[in-house]
Amino acid sequence: MVAIARRVVGSYDLHERCGFPHSVAIPNRDAAAQIIEDMIASSNFLVFVSLLIEVNRKGFIGRKIPIRGIDHIVSEVMDAGMVYDPETHSFVEMSGGRQTANWGVIREGDVHTFGFLRFDIVGNSRLVREYDESVVMKAYGDLRDIIHTIIERRNGRLWAWEGDGGLAAFFTDEVNSAAVLCGMEILSELVLYNALQCPLDEPLRLRLAVHSGTSEYRSNVEDVQSATVKKVYQIESNHTQPNSLTVSDSVFYSLDPLIEPWFVPVGTEGDTSCFRYTVAFET
Repeated sequence: MVAIARRVVGSYDLHERCGFPHSVAIPNRDAAAQIIEDMIASSNFLVFVSLLIEVNRKGFIGRKIPIRGIDHIVSEVMDAGMVYDPETHSFVEMSGGRQTANWGVIREGDVHTFGFLRFDIVGNSRLVREYDESVVMKAYGDLRDIIHTIIERRNGRLWAWEGDGGLAAFFTDEVNSAAVLCGMEILSELVLYNALQCPLDEPLRLRLAVHSGTSEYRSNVEDVQSATVKKVYQIESNHTQPNSLTVSDSVFYSLDPLIEPWFVPVGTEGDTSCFRYTVAFET
């Protein structure tokens, strides 16, 4: 447990934490209680339990070490609304339950691989100028509800909503597929919304883009310094047409072959290569 605690928090002196001289052996029960107390105090309890799960499955430094009671520990964590994701080796909030921007486990400043879905309302300035505020706010509120519902189904998080657009992030499961499928579904839902419910005298139009890569997590998304986030904004702004979804080449080549035929290459310049999806109707 001490070795695992050191993997989580770095330097860790159990004797100092327990108040025992280094020449005295610490009773196992006291040692375990102190470690758990310290993991909770440092907000690392779920990270610590995740490592225990991996040790129970794979062993530790070449030795098999079954963790007694691990199933009970996991059950208790799941009762609190978390589920273990073997792909990321971490606990995250259950889909459909409590929703927080960090999935309940990512700490401020942590760096992980995320999938990002950027969306922007086309002609926002003109819409705000030409329509009554109540009409525009109704349309934008409906749009936010549509987007939030769709990304929540795939365990995504709405990191930013700027009034005329925003940014959704995906952390668990296959982030590329999750972000792309959400973008495709948003465009499809928008067609129905424009036909049946939109209070404007014209359809709402969106530009959407997907890119993935490493990024730090910040509770205030404006504090995120990430080339990945900057690129998804650039793809949306420079390479995306109204009512379409543009994805980076790295995202496209990771998609299921059944999805790829729905996309066409986009003529771009420099080191940016993209693929575009638009809603199509069979005739």
